Amino acid sequence: MKRLFAITLLLLVGFIAEARPYRTGDVPNVQIENRYRFTSNPDDILDAWAVAQIDSICYDLRHRGIAQTAVVALKEIDTDDVFEFAYELFSDWGVGSKSNSGIGILLVEEAREIRFVTGYGIEGVLPDAICKRIQTEYMLPYFSRGDYSRGMVAGVSAIRSVLNGSELDAGGNDDYVDDDEEAAWALAGFFILVIIGSIIIVIIADRASRTCPNCKQRTLQKDSTRLLSRNFGASTYEDTYVCTKCGTVVKRKRQDYDSSHNNRGGGPIIMGGMGRGFGGGGSFGGGWGGGSFGGGGASRGF
Repeated sequence: MKRLFAITLLLLVGFIAEARPYRTGDVPNVQIENRYRFTSNPDDILDAWAVAQIDSICYDLRHRGIAQTAVVALKEIDTDDVFEFAYELFSDWGVGSKSNSGIGILLVEEAREIRFVTGYGIEGVLPDAICKRIQTEYMLPYFSRGDYSRGMVAGVSAIRSVLNGSELDAGGNDDYVDDDEEAAWALAGFFILVIIGSIIIVIIADRASRTCPNCKQRTLQKDSTRLLSRNFGASTYEDTYVCTKCGTVVKRKRQDYDSSHNNRGGGPIIMGGMGRGFGGGGSFGGGWGGGSFGGGGASRGF
């Protein structure tokens, strides 16, 4: 009986500890361990696919030197002041570069609030009015029905569009899926066109090679092949074609290279940089740029 009571007490203590509201120092800074991670989602409020897509967008913005963006989704925090919590959290992390081009996005589920904070260097491109519009038109329609994943992806995608210099669509909260699908279809279409083009080129070349210069019919057939010369691994041949319709004889020269020809005198081929791994030393660890935040941003309840 005592043992059962002890186990129950430990489970209760563990549950209480797990359910404790977050302080800023408790929030996992995922960027420290992996520079490809930008979304802290300890309570699994966001689905895995959404986290992956948000991380991809944030990495793109950072890789191109546009902005450093951190996204945090929490169940509950230890204060009613979501702005102060977000400001302290992202400032402590140092989100942003020396130019203070940082963006912090905090979602608190229990408070039903989404908060943006922006660095001084980004406020000119992403002013409070634009932040508010992104929250209202792109995120809240999803948040109001409990779909935090789609809402967060839509909001981060809209931020990327603004930072890339694009205009926001009016009420474009469904566009982020379409954009990805359109990009995928465009890429697939490109490869299809390349394949079709290659096939057409092969067909045209084949027809040209079999067309008789005299009667213009595709009735040339190879009759014989003769070796003319061989120098340094390169062989020159003469192919003889005969038209089965008019009897015209066509001779064509071509060159073939032995497999050893490409390696003569060149030494081994060495691929540079393979021994270093990602980011030097094979480490995935990263970190923020030591930026700071002003009073910019916006907040919306839902």
